[in-house]
Amino acid sequence: MKMSKSVLSVLAIGMLAAGSALAGPPVAVTFKNLGTADATYKIITSNEATTNVNSVPKPMTTVLAGGSNTYTIQSNLSPIANYANLRYTIGGKTCTFLATYVGMPGQLGSTIPKWNNTATPSGGAVCTAKVTSTNISTYAWAVEFTMK
Repeated sequence: MKMSKSVLSVLAIGMLAAGSALAGPPVAVTFKNLGTADATYKIITSNEATTNVNSVPKPMTTVLAGGSNTYTIQSNLSPIANYANLRYTIGGKTCTFLATYVGMPGQLGSTIPKWNNTATPSGGAVCTAKVTSTNISTYAWAVEFTMK
């Protein structure tokens, strides 16, 4: 059976709309390189690869010393969850960052938002992760990751 192009177009638009409806709240990420050498964005794990796929625009491969990079990540995992898993290196130093949001069911159909952010250093790196804003209506949030 052959389908017309217009039917396929309508189906594609419908699937995109459905996918958008399932997307979790976006996280605006700002990565700041506080070091004296350039930081390199690396993808090692599958969660880091998925984060990259869900990023708009894509994270810069290199962030100059003293520079920063900002992008938004929105997962299609669930309408009540989102995460960003990122890794940056400066020489032998590495920072692995994880920002998560989960909407937990509350009383009478309400949602209890839970944001969690971690920075895991290795090789003598100094890493921080902090929430800089939250939107209680949409559950969108912003996080700042720093590395030195």
